[in-house]
Amino acid sequence: MLYRLHRQDVIMVKKSIILLFTVLSILCSFSIVSADGVQQPPGSSDSSSEDTDKKAPSRFIRFAEDESYVYYLDKKDSGWVRRPYTMDKYVIEAWVKMVPYEYATYEMYSPEADDSRYFLEHYLVDPQNKKIQFLCEIEVEGGRPQNNIKQRKYDHKHWEPLIPESVEDTVYHAVVDKYGKSNENNTWKTIDEIIDGLFSVRVLKEVIKMGKI
Repeated sequence: MLYRLHRQDVIMVKKSIILLFTVLSILCSFSIVSADGVQQPPGSSDSSSEDTDKKAPSRFIRFAEDESYVYYLDKKDSGWVRRPYTMDKYVIEAWVKMVPYEYATYEMYSPEADDSRYFLEHYLVDPQNKKIQFLCEIEVEGGRPQNNIKQRKYDHKHWEPLIPESVEDTVYHAVVDKYGKSNENNTWKTIDEIIDGLFSVRVLKEVIKMGKI
């Protein structure tokens, strides 16, 4: 009888010990969670910081450099445009940012955040005839360019042939590599463009008749 009672006491003690360890493990798990914060699935703890650190796609394409400048094509404001005084002819408009070599070679340099001295050049590129037309150059120092710059007006006489290894030659080939040699998908989008095109052609014909061109 005493042996049975002793055995039952041992079993009760074992159960008490197991219960005690279970409670302690639960308390420890709660303390870890409270100390470290809310647990997240593996790989998701740093997702918010990674999203914050992700940079927006650059609007500039670095395409050349020489001893004086590093050249960037502004792809946001460059692209196919209708050639003036025509209805179905297109050329490529290109804005090029020229940054002094000593600035652009910095490891942390960003063309978006650049506030040093640089130049903006505006071109029209004619891939069909392999020619380029210069419109303006803007010098910027310690800030943003002004929007009141007077550009040279388009003139079909201002188209220039390419001189090998010139800046214009480098710009031309970089622009054509980006946008191609033709713009087959470009069509009239609005009736206003059609009217504008017809008006431009009519005015041009009248000017030719008057002997101005």
